[in-house]
Amino acid sequence: MNNTQLEKNHYIEEDEIDLRELWQTVKSGKKLIFIVTTTIVILTLIYALSLPNSYKASAVLIPTSDDKSSALGGLGGLAAMAGVSLGGSASMTPDVAFNSLLVNNNFMKNFIQSNKINLHYNSEDIDKNYVFALNFRGIYNLFTSKKNLNELRNSEKELYDLILNIRKRFSIDADKKSGLITISYNDEDRVYAPKMVDMFLKDASSYLVKNNLNNINTRLQYFEKEMAQTEGFELRQSLSEIISKIVQEKVMMQSKQYYQCDLLTPAQEPYIQDKTKPKRGLMLVVSFVTSIILGIFLVFFLNFIRDEKQQ
Repeated sequence: MNNTQLEKNHYIEEDEIDLRELWQTVKSGKKLIFIVTTTIVILTLIYALSLPNSYKASAVLIPTSDDKSSALGGLGGLAAMAGVSLGGSASMTPDVAFNSLLVNNNFMKNFIQSNKINLHYNSEDIDKNYVFALNFRGIYNLFTSKKNLNELRNSEKELYDLILNIRKRFSIDADKKSGLITISYNDEDRVYAPKMVDMFLKDASSYLVKNNLNNINTRLQYFEKEMAQTEGFELRQSLSEIISKIVQEKVMMQSKQYYQCDLLTPAQEPYIQDKTKPKRGLMLVVSFVTSIILGIFLVFFLNFIRDEKQQ
């Protein structure tokens, strides 16, 4: 047997010895690994049981406006206020309009205060409809203080924090194929979630319609003034057709309950089983795997320190 083969066998033997030593180290520290794993999993379980279920309520809308040119004329002023550039030939769809209001701090502030949402989220009974795993809320009550719930949030910073919290809970999406718009709200209170969707739809629609009517009336006054000063028959006829279209747009705007949309599916109270989070099973699995890895690392680390001291 040549020297190369001997060296190769020697390296293999060293690798086998190292693997055995590693396994022996793990076996010697199995109690520590068990303690670390059990402790972390139990803490994760306690944390998971302390979290209330979160539910999502959604409303589905059918857009009814197809006239993009008229939509642009009505929404130009609103787009400028919201900081959205539409360009010369673009139009603002209802989902874009709703999202624009969702990031508008002034609108959200009025929305929260007019509907007394800040009072709800600071109410002492805010958690009365919360649902917990195994219907056990003892851990939640143990770690939740009731003292601060009676203090109403009136400062600008606290109101802004509430705006950010509510904004994260909302989602407004439009399906590209069907065009349907879905407005959803996530909340631990499954009874309050559909109310938030309804209140936002009503306030946002009222705000958008009011702004569009102001723009429509401005255009209507302008063309009526031009028509009164025009003497040519053909030009008066053209202006009359434009005024007629603007009036039709105004009537259509006022006839809709929601801004440029019809309601397909109203927001409803979710079933208890239809929670969106927390994923308690996934949390426990991740915690179990992570704790084993951490326990093994801790065993090798302590073994390394012990060997260093002996040397």
